[in-house]
Amino acid sequence: MKVKYKGHEIDVSREKCMGGWSTLYYSVFNDEGRECLTGFEDSAESVRDKIAQLKERIDNELSSDDPWGFEEGSGDD
Repeated sequence: MKVKYKGHEIDVSREKCMGGWSTLYYSVFNDEGRECLTGFEDSAESVRDKIAQLKERIDNELSSDDPWGFEEGSGDD
C-alpha cells in the first residue's frame, strides 16, 4: 500500500519471502526521490500499523534540525 504523507511516499507491503514465510517490506522516499528509510521485518504487524509507525517516524524526522541526515554538504550527493 502506497500513501503520501508530508512530502514523503510511504510504501508498505506484505509478501512471501524466498524462504516461504510472510515478510513486511517498507520504504520511505521524499518528494525529491531520495531514499529516507527502507527495510523489512518478520513480524505479524499489519500494513496499516506499519504505515502509522512510519508516519510517526516522518514527524520525528521533520521536527529535527537535520531530517534524515541530508544536511547540505554532507557528501551524500
